[in-house]
Amino acid sequence: MAETLADGINSTVYATADEELRPVMNGIFFDIAQDSTTLVASNAHKLVYYKRTDINGSCQSSFILPKKPANILKNNLAKVTQKDVEISFDNKNAYFKCDNFLIVCRLVEGTYPAYKSVIPKNNTNVITVSRTELLNATKRVAVCSNQATGQIIFKLSNNKIEMSAQDIDFSMSAHETLNCDYEGVPMEIGFKSNFFIEILSNLSYDQICIRLADPGRAALIQPSVQTEPNEEICALLMPMRINN
Repeated sequence: MAETLADGINSTVYATADEELRPVMNGIFFDIAQDSTTLVASNAHKLVYYKRTDINGSCQSSFILPKKPANILKNNLAKVTQKDVEISFDNKNAYFKCDNFLIVCRLVEGTYPAYKSVIPKNNTNVITVSRTELLNATKRVAVCSNQATGQIIFKLSNNKIEMSAQDIDFSMSAHETLNCDYEGVPMEIGFKSNFFIEILSNLSYDQICIRLADPGRAALIQPSVQTEPNEEICALLMPMRINN
């Protein structure tokens, strides 16, 4: 349980926001059901959820854990020897008890957005590719992206990804081609490179799937095969408009 909780926090906390006007976005949403527990984080441009079917509650409940105590909790969980973590909460605070420590966290007040409604169900264009190869190629090409937008463009066809970025102000550009398995129509889609790199850096799987609908709708990024039967992890990333 301690390791699972640490994995859940580590898999989602990077996607939290820093918004003064919507503080509910600045934490991890714990969505607890009778058959599963899901941790969710989003900054409106990207969303990550981490679901475990082997952790559940006695009834439907939820709370929002702020980013700072989430990181403190994650660091402490790495040091514990006891496997189980006892979690309890009320309207104001959450309590995490394990080994010889008790962490009391003030919760974020408010209602978290209905995250399930924004997760697309019909993204039929599917890329299967090595996460490490895609991550490294993205980092190389992103060096030449526009400093203001950070846009990187993916051109998909014939089982390959043609990646490109340019910064007209500094007269520089980069292009790279990567082999992949692609089932879908030819497509060009743009993403903010630092968001894309963040997601790939925080997925611990070797092979990933990127599921697309069209250049204007969100992409789903997830492991190609879920090796842990009780775990489901998925990231959603909004594309950027390509200006031709």
